[in-house]
Amino acid sequence: MADGARERREAIRQLADLRSRLAAAEEVLAEAQAASKHAEEAFDAASDRFNAAERVLDAAREDRAQARRDRYAARQAYERASVTADRLARRVRELSDRLDRAAELAGTSPLCPGSPADGD
Repeated sequence: MADGARERREAIRQLADLRSRLAAAEEVLAEAQAASKHAEEAFDAASDRFNAAERVLDAAREDRAQARRDRYAARQAYERASVTADRLARRVRELSDRLDRAAELAGTSPLCPGSPADGD
């Protein structure tokens, strides 16, 4: 019976050791679970900040694209206005010259102030 008692004591010692190791493992598990939860929260916060930054970047890209379209339209309008102004200036000069020549032929003073025949 001594062997049975010894086996029983050994089993009790092993059980106590296993319970102690289980308690330590459960404590490590709880700490790991808390660390995992903290890491998940940190990831979620970082992900939210990243998503917000992406939305801001997308908005900035759209603003830049709109500004590029506006700049192109403004350049086109400037080119059209420049061509129109050049054409009108040429027509004014041509008409002024015609009127000056007509006035010279008629023997009267030019109708356009500042022209060479005006005496300025």
